[in-house]
Amino acid sequence: MAAPKYEIRAFRPGDEEGILATFNAVFGENDPAFVPRTRAEWDWAFAKNPAGQRIWVAECEGVIAAQCAALPYRVLLDGKPASFTQGVDSMVHPEHRKGLRRPGLYVETAYPFFRQFGGQGADLLHYGWPVEPAWRIGRTFLGYQIVRTQIIHVRELEPGARELPRGVERVARFGADVHALYLRCQAQWGASVIRDERYLNWRFADHPRFRYQVFGVRGAAGELVACAIYRRADRPYPGSGLIMDWLVPEDELEAGELLREAVLAQARSDGARAALVVFPEWSRWNAVFQEWSFHLHSSNYLLIGIVQDPRYDTWWLREHWWYQLAELDVV
Repeated sequence: MAAPKYEIRAFRPGDEEGILATFNAVFGENDPAFVPRTRAEWDWAFAKNPAGQRIWVAECEGVIAAQCAALPYRVLLDGKPASFTQGVDSMVHPEHRKGLRRPGLYVETAYPFFRQFGGQGADLLHYGWPVEPAWRIGRTFLGYQIVRTQIIHVRELEPGARELPRGVERVARFGADVHALYLRCQAQWGASVIRDERYLNWRFADHPRFRYQVFGVRGAAGELVACAIYRRADRPYPGSGLIMDWLVPEDELEAGELLREAVLAQARSDGARAALVVFPEWSRWNAVFQEWSFHLHSSNYLLIGIVQDPRYDTWWLREHWWYQLAELDVV
């Protein structure tokens, strides 16, 4: 029997349905709770992403046999525009896993992906929270390095208010003022995704499956001075009330306290067991949330990075990169 022939290439229009079919076959395998991804979800993530698209595939007789893909993000790095990518949907079709010698079809698909998109003038960081098999493959063949073992801030929910505190409003969509708020916060950060109305509306307001609650505090002139984004979810733990994004300047502690109470009230209303958030250890909010009875919990999640610029490394990222659950696609 002849060995299958694979065409490893960049994404082409028309691949969408083949990618979806393989995604649902791979990630639905042995998972009775799996909900198939829809075309609307694929379009949101890849066709409508305001930062662009990053996909390479291996095709065999009309079947998308493997994929290396990422979600790109526009970032400010030391105050200058740059690009990071989050690796997503790494996969090999179940019928194309056997009989392949190491490094395997996924890695062979990933090599040209990184040649095209990595390095100076392209994506300076490729990151993710891989499952154990993907971590082993990436460490061996693709240069994965650990940025940190992720610590999670957790507050068990006690009985209390279920309505928003006075001074907090619900925000349906972001306006231009959110970028000014981001720039106030970003002054304390070395690297971060640019949080403007284009990105935040795409990431949260326009998501085709998940529904997010956005809470805002405004100043005397009506400008947005702080906001928090929340979602009820059962990942990473059942019964989680997730603070997806915390865009609060360090000198706006009072606004932060209002948003904390808003998130806790919403989580109680949603029947969540606990509120969860992540912060870099160097952030002031890391300490403040502990003062607010959020306890630090270790996790099994490894934040990995492939740093593709010699001026930076994982040590630098650990001390300067601001990220939130917003940068994690599965929630």
